[in-house]
Amino acid sequence: LRETAQSQASDGAVKHLLTLADGEAVEAVRLPGTKAPSACLSSQVGCAVGCRFCASGLDGVKRNLQAFELLEQLAWLRRAGEVRRLVFMGAGEPTHNLREVDVALDVMAKEGGIGPRHVLVSTVGPAAAIERIAALGRKVTLAVSLHALEQDLRGDLIPSQSHVEPSSLLDAADAYAAASGRPYQVEYVLLGGRNDSIAQATELGLALQGRRAHMSLIPWNAVDEVDYASPAPGAAEAFRDTLRAAGVSVVLRRTVGGSADAACGQLRRRRAQELPV
Repeated sequence: LRETAQSQASDGAVKHLLTLADGEAVEAVRLPGTKAPSACLSSQVGCAVGCRFCASGLDGVKRNLQAFELLEQLAWLRRAGEVRRLVFMGAGEPTHNLREVDVALDVMAKEGGIGPRHVLVSTVGPAAAIERIAALGRKVTLAVSLHALEQDLRGDLIPSQSHVEPSSLLDAADAYAAASGRPYQVEYVLLGGRNDSIAQATELGLALQGRRAHMSLIPWNAVDEVDYASPAPGAAEAFRDTLRAAGVSVVLRRTVGGSADAACGQLRRRRAQELPV
């Protein structure tokens, strides 16, 4: 493992492009935090999910990472400072590589000082993917990548998940929360003019009422090759406030690493385009 590129933002986020033994590269990010500095790890080289707004899957998936490669990402980030929390939300769908993720989580808990209460595992679905996470019995924090409550819209944004009814993901997450005793997160990337209207926020607020869910809103990070837009000024705040008025726990995440090729897969893709063919 060696570092071939690094991008640092003014907010303290540092994205590392790490080249593996076979020449493939992955991104790992150290996120600032006074109480719990975090590491965002990739689980695959590329991604098979193909979210239209994400740079990670523009070239598909090359391969799964092995457990030692997941651990090496953490070890590299710890060279720069303390890491107390792990987020499996980098490139790749963790449930497509869950066996290796599970092995790495075991080592991290036993030897790395990071137990399941300080680990978040994200999935785009379907419901069976959440059930596979539950079957690990590790009681990590679950994050559901929702992005739209309407099935047609979500299927347009994530074509590989067009058959999935979004409400089924929330129901599966409810079951996970009941089994694990842990609330879950709902991740929602705000795309200007697509999924950020007040009407959509109102519908989402109704759908989340009574669930042990915490909403995480993420204004879209621009990707050159992708034809989407960030929310208009004030739209993200209005979306958040509508959810709060419905009694939903919600946070509007600041764009960490905004000047550091912040979107997942962006640094890896830019570096690949710079290399000679």
